[in-house]
Amino acid sequence: MKKSTGSIFLALVFLMVLLSGCAPAPTPAPPTITPKPTSTATPLPSVTPTSVPTDTPTTTPDPSHPSVAKIQTVEFIGKEFELKFKATDQPVHIYEYYVPSENSSDWIELVEIQIYPVNLDGNEPMDFANRTAAAFMQQYPDMRYALLSDNNSDAVILDFFYPTSTRKETGKEFIEWDAFKFFRDVDSEQVIGFHYAKNIEGISSSRPANDVLSDINKTRETIEAAMAEFSLFNP
Repeated sequence: MKKSTGSIFLALVFLMVLLSGCAPAPTPAPPTITPKPTSTATPLPSVTPTSVPTDTPTTTPDPSHPSVAKIQTVEFIGKEFELKFKATDQPVHIYEYYVPSENSSDWIELVEIQIYPVNLDGNEPMDFANRTAAAFMQQYPDMRYALLSDNNSDAVILDFFYPTSTRKETGKEFIEWDAFKFFRDVDSEQVIGFHYAKNIEGISSSRPANDVLSDINKTRETIEAAMAEFSLFNP
């Protein structure tokens, strides 16, 4: 994977934002991370690229590849995530997966598959990554993101974090780490987004900044490597 020139060391920005206390809090999007097809960011869990509903050319499915719409479980970072929510009545189709003990109202980690309609303003994976990043920056202009491209394919990885989270626990505050992998569907011209999110406990009297920064960096290294290797499709 190749880092873009705009990649930023996010942990330092995180520390400055938390210490400044100026980060705006996102508004939950029901039921949890369901994005809306809009040109502005939908606060956590995900920012949504602008999508132009249009007819998508159809091709004969390759039997060696699973249908994304029929995937019931996703193996990622050594864990099995189960399908617990889906929304297919909007232009962007959403499939949300959680570990068995968690759900859409109570989660630490989740993965999500987003299937976008063809976008006439740019339909490459990089186009969707750039629109998602732009929407995020519009809402959080003081934050930064990391964008990576694959030299061997058109896949793109985008990651960033929200300075606050919708997760609430007594005596604890959370931030949310988000990473997306945008790639071309094997059977159509549509782009698919694979989204991972994690709620990370923030700074408190019992959790110093160094512990939070270490958790962020470890999460980013793990997810970045896992995203680079991940595929919804059989080889």
